[in-house]
Amino acid sequence: MRKIPCESCPIRDSVCIASLPPEKIDEFRACGAVAIYKPRQIIFHEGTPAAGLYILCYGAVKLYQSDRFGHDHILAIAAPGDFLGELPLDPMEPYSVSAEVVTESQLCYLPRDRLLDFVQAHPQASLRLVAALSRALSSARRKAGDLALKPAETRLAEVLVQLARRPPGEGARNKVTRVALGYSRREIAEMIGVSTETVIRLLGGLRRKGLITSRGREIVIADAEKLNRLASLVSIDAIPGD
Repeated sequence: MRKIPCESCPIRDSVCIASLPPEKIDEFRACGAVAIYKPRQIIFHEGTPAAGLYILCYGAVKLYQSDRFGHDHILAIAAPGDFLGELPLDPMEPYSVSAEVVTESQLCYLPRDRLLDFVQAHPQASLRLVAALSRALSSARRKAGDLALKPAETRLAEVLVQLARRPPGEGARNKVTRVALGYSRREIAEMIGVSTETVIRLLGGLRRKGLITSRGREIVIADAEKLNRLASLVSIDAIPGD
């Protein structure tokens, strides 16, 4: 995979450089470093100093926390255009999560000091950065609320819908269609905060209801409309058959 330059980056309009004129792109490029990451490669670990932010240019990255028993809990699957990490006032403040590459990805690393200098020189970029970090905070709060308030089956349906809208390695957010999802049962369990055994049982229930089918390690959405309604907390028993 070749590196995608900023000028032709498909997510350029959704990040902090969207409003920059072409002649200012070099200033942004000088702030950071672009690298290609392979699947399963760790980008940063929870608890290490948050020395800068990452922009996901292409690919997919999972953000997760580990408990004292060594079990991982996936908090989000980042898509192109997402920011990874935090930007605390104290440069020794740690990252709150770990980040691991899911599919081959390109990331732009922006060291804290250089990024701060850049946004001070370009106020519009700072507003877009604040907006992006606010969206990440809002998403984290919704995730916490879902774990506390939604039943496991609904959380599973919601995750399947989200993954189908945003396949790994793509930034698409198109309408859900019949699609294979390349995540293991363990990874899906980590996303909704349950055991692998519980996910296997819940997937069996969705298969019996005709919402999904299985092909080896893959999950295929068979009835997107009903799965969407289940993800919206509509009782599946109340949904009329085809």
